[in-house]
Amino acid sequence: MLYTCGKVKAEEALKLGLVNAVYPADQLMDECLKLAGRIAGNAPIAVRATKKAVNDGIQVDIDSGIAIEAAQFGTCFETADQKNAMTAFCEKRKADPFVNK
Repeated sequence: MLYTCGKVKAEEALKLGLVNAVYPADQLMDECLKLAGRIAGNAPIAVRATKKAVNDGIQVDIDSGIAIEAAQFGTCFETADQKNAMTAFCEKRKADPFVNK
C-alpha cells in the first residue's frame, strides 16, 4: 500500500484494521462523540500516559519503545487512580470516579 500509493476504500480499511469503524457521514459526529466519551470515562492519568508512550515511541526502535511504554505504565502505579481501580478490580466492582484528574 505504501509503495503503490493505492487508495483504500473505507470498507477495506476496516477489514485491514486501519480504522476502528466506518459510519455514514450523517452519523459520524455522533459516533465520534460516543468514542470520545468512552475515552474520557477512563482514568485521565492512564490516558495521558498512553498518549505520551505512543507519541514518544513512534519513531524509535522496538526495544526503546518497550522501555518508554514500561516507564509510562510504571508512572500510573504512583497515583490514587490506580489504587482506586485496583481495589475495585479485586473487589469485583466498578471503580469510583477517578481521583486524579
